[in-house]
Amino acid sequence: PRYCLFGDTVNTASRMESTSVCGRVQISEDTYVLVAGDMDFSWKERGRVDVKGKGRMKTYLLEQEEALPR
Repeated sequence: PRYCLFGDTVNTASRMESTSVCGRVQISEDTYVLVAGDMDFSWKERGRVDVKGKGRMKTYLLEQEEALPR
């Protein structure tokens, strides 16, 4: 038989993608706590977002870099 298992992590990642702003990377507060100290990235609090099956979750968006002149 074939089995397909999905845990909370996969479900949350899917919800972060589906509720994000088009073209932006969104992460949950739990993930933010793990990556906040990494100076290579800058995150901005988006606020609370209604997430199906999870309720209202605090989320963060990856800050966009300004385009460099060509």
